[in-house]
Amino acid sequence: MLEIWTSQYYLGVFIFLFGLAVGSFLNVCIYRIPLPDVSIHSPRRSFCPECNETIKVHDNIPVLSYLLLWGKCRHCKARISVLYPLVELATGALFLFMFHHFGLTLEFLLALAFIAVLLPISVIDARYYIIPNVIIATGLILGVVIVCVISYQRADIWYLLIRFMGAVAGGMALWLIAVIGGAILRKKAMGGGDIKLMALIGLFLGAWPQLVMVIGFSALSGAIVGSALIISGRKNRESPIPYGPFLASAAVVVLLWGERLWGMYLRFVGWH
Repeated sequence: MLEIWTSQYYLGVFIFLFGLAVGSFLNVCIYRIPLPDVSIHSPRRSFCPECNETIKVHDNIPVLSYLLLWGKCRHCKARISVLYPLVELATGALFLFMFHHFGLTLEFLLALAFIAVLLPISVIDARYYIIPNVIIATGLILGVVIVCVISYQRADIWYLLIRFMGAVAGGMALWLIAVIGGAILRKKAMGGGDIKLMALIGLFLGAWPQLVMVIGFSALSGAIVGSALIISGRKNRESPIPYGPFLASAAVVVLLWGERLWGMYLRFVGWH
């Protein structure tokens, strides 16, 4: 029993450290993808956005380098955004949580891919009000490959069909909401990136009742945060509020606790 616990402990440490490394790469994506003059792989080495000095390997260790450098560039002493270690820590923590929830399974691998896609989408949408197509496309490719492998392992074609139906239903549902909302409000109610993101979420989670819960939770959390921002004076009624982070956070909640929450709802309304 002690040997099993010890092996699980070391595996958990490895997964957390792996998550930190993935988070460091996600930071590169978050910074570079919205910029027109750089790409993920060019320049090859990370650089300070203030002085453009190449960052040494020992200054690019996730979280640790930020702490050792007191959140400043070694060369120009410019302040480094706290967002970088936060993204790394969030990725590591979520990877570790997914391991404890799913174990070392293909579903765990699917969850990791989902997290690795949702995190940069959320941050980029919150900062720039865009959801890059390259991240959506990458997520769709990863999702299709892993879902196909899981379906083959289980010898369950229905699992595959449910995911594909989820992708179509998710995109169509948000597209209808965008059309109806635009007609009522007489302005753009939903961006195209949100529609593509919902299709991606449908692929990873499935159709019913997961999509209903994602839409419900994201709408509720978006309304609460939006109202708080308006009341505090940080936004007004005409200010755009990115919907991607709310969809992403709702998707993670449904991924982890969707079945339990749906069962609680059914018991509450007397259907179960």
